[in-house]
Parts: sequence; structure tokens; C-alpha cells
Amino acid sequence: MKETEILNTAVLNGKTVAVPVKVVTVGTDGTVTDVSDAVQCQSTDEDVVKVSDRCDYVYVNGKEMRGRVRMLLNFTYGYLRAQLEVKVWIPKLPLHIEVSDTELSQIKGWRIPVNSNAQRSTRDSEDDDDEERRGKTCTLQYQRAMVRVLTHFVAESSETRGQVTHMLGSDWQVDITELVWDFLKVENPRIARLREGRVLEGMDTGMTSIQVLSPLSDSILAEKAVRVVDDRVTITELGLQLVSGLTLNLQLSTGSNRAISATATTQEVLSNPKQVLLKIPTQI
Repeated sequence: MKETEILNTAVLNGKTVAVPVKVVTVGTDGTVTDVSDAVQCQSTDEDVVKVSDRCDYVYVNGKEMRGRVRMLLNFTYGYLRAQLEVKVWIPKLPLHIEVSDTELSQIKGWRIPVNSNAQRSTRDSEDDDDEERRGKTCTLQYQRAMVRVLTHFVAESSETRGQVTHMLGSDWQVDITELVWDFLKVENPRIARLREGRVLEGMDTGMTSIQVLSPLSDSILAEKAVRVVDDRVTITELGLQLVSGLTLNLQLSTGSNRAISATATTQEVLSNPKQVLLKIPTQI
């Protein structure tokens, strides 16, 4: 077994994580024999990690209850016995949903077309501005917000009951948005909707919540309340930023020797006018 650490992401997306195992014997003459098909095996705690019936891989399927810093798997071949030690990390529940803005307003002067089948409200505004009353097939655009799902991966101590170890440290959280993409939902899609899994867009006034649903049960792994309000906001600034000559530097993080820090830098003077990234920020 090449990897001795298992990251239990099956809890998040329902996809089994498996690591192959090979059992060999070494004879007195140095001969190495693969006996994987003839061994018996057992996990000392299947609520942490499991081993296949044929003893050819170790796996987690999302039904586990906890992680473990030092987890032992027993393998038996005749009168010979051996133990495999693995470390199993599991996501800490509930997950943390991070939203850049939990209160979304209408943007004054920014109208978008609405078809007859759309759920978005087209009711008349109480504002006396004639420009905002034009057209029954248009409505004001609501603000949008970025959504991320984060969590700690943890493992229980094998020696001290109740003691929990955090992968990389308690200050580190893992962005698992892509892992839970298919299970990230808005409770009431009439109020707001998710675009491309990461962008929350207001649809109509009211309150709803963003939820991460379990792929294996009816439970909710995380929930975050959001509001869509009648208040109007105005775009006050439109900026333009040129980015050129990007370089990327990778090095071990000072916070943990098990993490790599990536630093991107850019040149202030354009060296290649044909390769420019335009970034247009707005303030509302």
C-alpha cells in the first residue's frame, strides 16, 4: 500500500475512496511471493475504514462515523500475522458555507429581459422613476454573491478519548465546493438560484437558505440563510485593471510543512501586449 493516509471525501459526494493493498511474504532465501489471494483480513473499526472481501483494497464509502489518527487493519496468512497502519481523515460536520453577501438587493437602472415562463417577479416598482417602469417584459437585476463550501478534515486520537487532530492544523480549511457541487441547493428557487454552482443570484424578495445535502441520506450537511430585499443599490464605480506577465511560485507553507503555498505575481509594465487579462471590478 503506497498511501498510508485516506481522505474520506465519500461523505461529501458518495463516491467510494479505495486504496489498493498487496500482501507478500519473504522467504528465508529472499524470495518474495504475492499471497494477496490467500490472506484473511479485518478492520478493527469499520466505522472508520473498511477492507474488501478479497483483501485487495482498503476503502471508505461515506457511511463511516469518524476518522482516526492511528487505524489498524489485521492481515493473516496461515500462522503469519501482520498489521497495516493507516490514518483516516473525515470532514467535520456541519460544513461551513461562505457567502460573500447574504443580503441581495436590486440594482437600480440595470434591467434584464424576462420571458413569460420565468419565475422572476415583474411587479411594478413603487419608485416614481419613469425609466424603471418601462416595459412589462423587463425587471431589475438583483445582486449576486460568491458561494464557497469549506470544512476541516479531522481524525480522532487513538490514545486520548475525545482528542481531535486537524489535518494541516486548526487554522486551515479545505475548499470542497467542487466536491459537493451536485448537492448544493437553494431551498426556495423562487427567491434565489445558483449559477454554475458558485454564484448565488437573487430572483425575488424573501428569505431562503443554501443547503448542502447528503448524497447518502436525507440529512443536511450545511445550511446558510440568505435574504433578497426590495432595497435598491446603485453602481457607483466601474474600474479597469490590466494584468500581464503572470508568474507562479510554489513553496512549502510556513504554517505547515505538509502544505504548499502558491504565490502569483504580475508585472506593472506590459511586456507582451498580445497577452493581457482584463479585470473589471465594480462597486455597488
